[in-house]
Amino acid sequence: MNTKQLQYVQVLSQEGSFGRAAERLGISQPSLSQYIKKIEQQIGISLFDRTGNEVRLTDAGRIYVETGKQILDLERRMQNSFSDLGCNAAGSVIIGTSPYRSVCMMPPAVRRFQQIFPGMNAVIEEMTTADLLDAAEHGQFDLCVTLGPADDRIFSWEKITEEELLLAVPAEHTPLPGKNVSDCRYPVVDLKCVNDEAFVMLQSGQWMQTVLQSLCLDYGIKPRIAAVVRSFDAQIAMVRAGVGIALVSDGVQNFCNRGDVAFYKIAGDLLKRQVIALWPKDRPLS
Repeated sequence: MNTKQLQYVQVLSQEGSFGRAAERLGISQPSLSQYIKKIEQQIGISLFDRTGNEVRLTDAGRIYVETGKQILDLERRMQNSFSDLGCNAAGSVIIGTSPYRSVCMMPPAVRRFQQIFPGMNAVIEEMTTADLLDAAEHGQFDLCVTLGPADDRIFSWEKITEEELLLAVPAEHTPLPGKNVSDCRYPVVDLKCVNDEAFVMLQSGQWMQTVLQSLCLDYGIKPRIAAVVRSFDAQIAMVRAGVGIALVSDGVQNFCNRGDVAFYKIAGDLLKRQVIALWPKDRPLS
């Protein structure tokens, strides 16, 4: 079923005559007759009762026409909406990301988005990194900002930036034995120096907690659990309060007052995290 088929059936039902309908449509009567027969063959049922000189809809024809009217109306509304969107008059974009990036990355991005598309709005959906990929695969977002790399078989994606992992230490804590290195904003420390330190940890299953557990195994250290929280803002608040130290992403320091927290870079070949924007391959970006 397409727009042309619906239009032809609808006009024929209104005119009640192949001749008048063909004239109104600007085609020949034989062409219209053949076109209607082709539609009926495709759906396997007669749409018109051709008794005498008049053409009347069958029950199936009435269903076809009523449904067709609804489809044509929806198509018109869709085209109007597309026109509005094309002029940036209305619409929204749904972006999935983690609570951390929702606070650290999205505010300036959304502000810039509003400046470029003043009629649009951004809807930010917050989830854990693990949940984001599953939701993105099922089309829950227009765009997902998360950690890379992504599965190229499922997603299209682009790298946005990189995040470095840091140690956040309460200001009142004894300074860690760090070294100042050129081109590095923070003192560099060996992770072994925090063996048996009290850590503010994230809940099990969260990406940063998985990284911390892996690092502890690699370096042979056994941190103590001071507190377990879910969000980065609760984590850094615990550090500010002197509860313990934490493994955090570069960028958290932007939400700390000067002197509240000391930051250290971890020595060694600790990989930076890729931050990417991704979307399902079968759902091109608008």
